[in-house]
Amino acid sequence: MWTRGDRPGRGYIVGYQVDIYKGLWEPVKTLAAPRVWAALWLVLWAALAFGCAMVVSVKLGVALMGVWLLGHGTMVVLTFKDPRWDEVVLAQLRFRYRNAYDAG
Repeated sequence: MWTRGDRPGRGYIVGYQVDIYKGLWEPVKTLAAPRVWAALWLVLWAALAFGCAMVVSVKLGVALMGVWLLGHGTMVVLTFKDPRWDEVVLAQLRFRYRNAYDAG
């Protein structure tokens, strides 16, 4: 009944071990940026670009989508440096952490 392990209390029972998939602990990403922030960023700038294209000019709408691309690129770079940067930013805004030198 025991397949692996040195002691009976430490072994695995056949049929009760499963692989742990990366999707369970890694944040979900869309185009290499955190999914929620990427979606909110896209919806915001797409709405602004569409509104400006309808009211002012199409060129301004295209320029606003360039601002979206710049912001999304920034999120991608931040994600490559730290995959959980969004959690750090939210914790900073919520709890108002101080710098290490100001804490003492």
